[in-house]
Amino acid sequence: MQFQFDPHQDFQLRAIQSAAGLFDGQPPLPSSLNISGGAAVIPNRLLLDDAALLANLQSVQRANELAVDERLEVIGDQLSVISEQSSVTTDRSTLHAPRSTSFPNFSVEMETGTGKTYVYLRTALELSLRYGLRKYIVVVPSVAVREGVLKTLRITADHLHSLYPGIPYRYYFYDSANLSLVRQFALSDGVEFMVMTIDSFNKASNVIRQSTDHLQGETPIHLIQAVRPVLILDEPQNMESELRLSALANLHPLLALRYSATHHNPYNLVY
Repeated sequence: MQFQFDPHQDFQLRAIQSAAGLFDGQPPLPSSLNISGGAAVIPNRLLLDDAALLANLQSVQRANELAVDERLEVIGDQLSVISEQSSVTTDRSTLHAPRSTSFPNFSVEMETGTGKTYVYLRTALELSLRYGLRKYIVVVPSVAVREGVLKTLRITADHLHSLYPGIPYRYYFYDSANLSLVRQFALSDGVEFMVMTIDSFNKASNVIRQSTDHLQGETPIHLIQAVRPVLILDEPQNMESELRLSALANLHPLLALRYSATHHNPYNLVY
């Protein structure tokens, strides 16, 4: 059975355009290879500063007749990251110093059954087309939700490729037994969707936090941090504990887009 998707649903288009409008003024950036701690990665880049993001947020909120926020809502924590280097260094001991990080959060509220997953997948491709953002981690609260996201990715593949024919993309779920996918995520110059459960990276004992021979001694989470992923949080009201907020910050994301019908904390609501 072949599913047919209508790409012209007004409420879905408005949600997509609202998220895309947050980055108005950013030029489409080509992929750029960086060396972080001796590892090659192609990261997301954002040229807009906080003032420009806030101005865009307020413009989107006014257009959607929402309350206008006076500041960006951020999540922050202490984390250990690999600093970006212009060349390979042999002194790896200096590359993991803890420092604070914070990232802005933007919320989209959509009722159950209105195509939330479809909207955020299409939003990611729109952001790639307009601005060159390529690396996305879809964070979900459970394995059941993860399987639902992967199913949507499968059944919308032909449809999304027809809408964005010039943007190849790959998708997969994070599997601690197949860490080569983390290397692929970090080094790819195309759009990558990595689907992860929050429990796969929220504890010190998680494989993602351990150095491994499978990555030539690299720690998977350090590769992810170097990429500066855009987080897509599916049902983020299930990720509000201190431990889970800390885990999200520890991915060192560029920003987070939050999608739910029942936000507990609607950080910077855009639609």
